[in-house]
Amino acid sequence: MTLSKKIVITSVCLPLLIGNVLCLPIAMANDKKLNTTQETMIVTADRSEQSIWDSSVTVAAIDRDQLDQQNGDSIIEALRDIPGVDISDNGLAGRKQIMIRGESSSRILVLIDGQEVSYHRSGHNSGAGILIDTESVERIEIIKGPYSVLYGSQAIGGVINFITRKGSADNTALNGHAKFIYTGATNGLTEMGSLYGSINGIFDYRISGTYSEQNDRKTPKGRLKNTDFDNNSVSAWFGLKQDQQKWGLSLEHYQLQTQTYADQDQLDGLNSFVVKLPKLKRQKIGLFYDVTIDKGLIRTLHIDGYYQKLARDFVNKINASNPDMDVHSTTNDQQKTTGINLQTDLQPYDNLRLIIGAQYLQDNVDQIANKQVAMSYPPSIDYTKYTDGNNDWKQQHLSLFTQGDLAINDNWNWNLGLRQYWVKSQLNSGEQKITCENRTASSRFCQPSQRVDTPTKDRDHTLVMSSGLTYEGIANTILRGSFAQGYVYPTLTHLYAITNAHTDTIYGNSDLEAEKSNNYELGLRYYNGDFLVDTAVYYMTAKNYITTQPCNGNQACYGNRGANNSVYINANHAKSFGLELSVEYLKAEIIPYLQGTLLRRKIETASYQTYETGNPLFTGTAGIKHNINFAELDIDSHLFVRFASNTNKYSPQKTYHYGGYSTLNLALSSHFGPKRSYQLDLALNNLTNKSYTTSHESIPAAKFNAVLAVSMKF
Repeated sequence: MTLSKKIVITSVCLPLLIGNVLCLPIAMANDKKLNTTQETMIVTADRSEQSIWDSSVTVAAIDRDQLDQQNGDSIIEALRDIPGVDISDNGLAGRKQIMIRGESSSRILVLIDGQEVSYHRSGHNSGAGILIDTESVERIEIIKGPYSVLYGSQAIGGVINFITRKGSADNTALNGHAKFIYTGATNGLTEMGSLYGSINGIFDYRISGTYSEQNDRKTPKGRLKNTDFDNNSVSAWFGLKQDQQKWGLSLEHYQLQTQTYADQDQLDGLNSFVVKLPKLKRQKIGLFYDVTIDKGLIRTLHIDGYYQKLARDFVNKINASNPDMDVHSTTNDQQKTTGINLQTDLQPYDNLRLIIGAQYLQDNVDQIANKQVAMSYPPSIDYTKYTDGNNDWKQQHLSLFTQGDLAINDNWNWNLGLRQYWVKSQLNSGEQKITCENRTASSRFCQPSQRVDTPTKDRDHTLVMSSGLTYEGIANTILRGSFAQGYVYPTLTHLYAITNAHTDTIYGNSDLEAEKSNNYELGLRYYNGDFLVDTAVYYMTAKNYITTQPCNGNQACYGNRGANNSVYINANHAKSFGLELSVEYLKAEIIPYLQGTLLRRKIETASYQTYETGNPLFTGTAGIKHNINFAELDIDSHLFVRFASNTNKYSPQKTYHYGGYSTLNLALSSHFGPKRSYQLDLALNNLTNKSYTTSHESIPAAKFNAVLAVSMKF
């Protein structure tokens, strides 16, 4: 392969990037010739193999080669530069989360090997986070937009599927990988390694592990306390192949410890405010079965099932003066999930492919919560109040889905999908007990009480659809259009929980309705050997978005009222429209590119309407890339600017302003040794030492820093 040829292929399949992997929306995962000029990769955008070039939806993918260059403090950093994708942190440095097209992580469906990571212990703007390590993952696939038809509830914003490594691509029996990363911004160390292989084309395996310990983040304005975190993981895969049948077993363990960063200048009179997650742990066992028939009506059959457990410890401590107050809250909860997925691919005609499937998901949540409030000044309100509660909730999802893909002729392709949902939520038991230690004669500030919840059941059902059309009648071009509906049913926290944080209490509401959305999208992909272009425009409307309002003594609030008591309600509507663009010129030895997002988002409530939603009008990345090869050494370099315009986020209490920014970054990577088995990476981030905070992250970004990574394969 000549140098110029290698540069073209590397560019199409996304060049190496250290620190933060750049992934264009047209990124793919396995080589497949579509025409004489384009090499693409295969993903499961339609729950079966299909090239992204042919997909009617906006899809991005990151393969193992790009992940080998990912040296950030979380696998989520591999997604930072994808148009339409943002990262949020809720003040927790160790639990970053994904946003897509302005939708919060609670409206993003996260899958691991196609199996859902559900989470019922968060509010309306956050999820569990990305609880998986880089070492175990073979490929990441991102679908933008509300494709709940194929992937289930929670997918209003999009779907992220982490596909784990299953064995060796070349059928060798023993392979290994070890990597060490030093992160200058935190003086942090990450170690990871894996053993994997395939034996006689029958048995494949992988065993991998990761340990990461990061200290407080350093910024241009100094070190940020309470931004340290650590995580560890161990996972394995064992697979067996016999003729056209495959069996698989996956075992996964991931645990993190993190805490909330709080700006000391914005504590509003508090002496201290601490939120900790001493433990957030995910454990899973999964079973998989596939058979390929490839003749007659039925072509493939897939069945998988899994059991997953999420355990979380939550601690909140507050100290305030005038009045003197100490608050100490702890919550320990476990979520146990059982899931089953079935799917068969049918080929009734040469030009028609059908997918028929079913999904069952059951989540059981057990929670123990304790809160202690001690008041000591003024003397007239000297008391300690103890609130203890325990809860048992359950939610079940059953759905049937189908999608047909029709090749109308050589240029036109049309698909149509439907999914029927049935959801049942149950409050099995709940109890709250308040006891008081009054140190004054008056007891009006703290009165003992006990509440026992009545078991209840809530049900919902709905039908959602999606449809897409592609046209290839123009040389080197594919045009696409799609319509899709989104559906997010309230979590058990939204329905039944009483959540205490800071001095506030949020009450669940069993009368909540599901959030729903409609998405309209047009797109174009173009590749002529010189330019690679992928662009999409979209418009989405959503209703019944869950938010909170102050309690007014109503039944859902158990008669409570006041500024510190609120309840979940369906109130917000949202309208979003945007443009996503990636352009790359491939003919030059130094390859320039531009990718960016234009987003406008409007929130409508009963009391106000605003475009000030915290989403910058423009975000993007622009840079140049270069690759050079020697007899025993390959060097990749990438100089790029990451930028965002300024923006505001309005709330009735306050409007927050986020300044625009641009940062200059340099990434270098070298491969050397026999079979290029050794790799040395250096990333120089924020070269101009810019002080900034992105609009969706509460923690200020790191100062100028270096990331150094050393790895080897055998």
